[in-house]
Amino acid sequence: MTLASWALLALVLGLVIFDTVTYRAKNRRPLLLEVVVFLAGAFFVAFPGRATALAHAAGIGRGVDFLIYPIVIWLTRESLLTRRRRQEDSERITELTRALALHGADYRGAPRPTSSD
Repeated sequence: MTLASWALLALVLGLVIFDTVTYRAKNRRPLLLEVVVFLAGAFFVAFPGRATALAHAAGIGRGVDFLIYPIVIWLTRESLLTRRRRQEDSERITELTRALALHGADYRGAPRPTSSD
């Protein structure tokens, strides 16, 4: 293994350990998925020939392409889902803020709204 491979393994394992310590009390399913994916990635970093063999078996030219294609697709999906969730959360916060403002508004001395408003 090369120095770059060792550095990538250290990064992957460091992220797995950090996320496990940080998120072990909550988000267990996503954490388990992350650990499985990262450990599979670590396997392919340690044994790049295996990725190439799988890629050839799947009809893809290089092992790195075999790994990058699904990762790019997954990251694009996650990006779109996160954007949608952020927009939905923003709309909910706006609705909640309006409801709280109306609930806490002081209407004493203010003209009453008419039915035409």
